[in-house]
Amino acid sequence: MDLARAVTDLVQEALSNARKVGTVTGTSGTRVVVTVGTSSLTLPRLASYTPTVGDVVHIDATVPNAWLVIGKTA
Repeated sequence: MDLARAVTDLVQEALSNARKVGTVTGTSGTRVVVTVGTSSLTLPRLASYTPTVGDVVHIDATVPNAWLVIGKTA
C-alpha cells in the first residue's frame, strides 16, 4: 500500500470517529435518546439545545464513552 494513501485513510478514519450523526427518538430530562446506525443510545446534551423527536443531531464523539449531543443543523 502507498504510504501517503495509508496516512490519508488513517486521518479520515480518525475524523469520522470524532463526529457522529443520529436521530432523536426520545428525551429524558437532560438526556437525549438517539439512534446512531442500528444502536439506540441515551446521551447528555448541551444546555442550549432543546431536542425534538425526529431531529437529526450532531454528536461529539472525540472522547470514547463520553459522547455529547451538540444539536441539530440550523
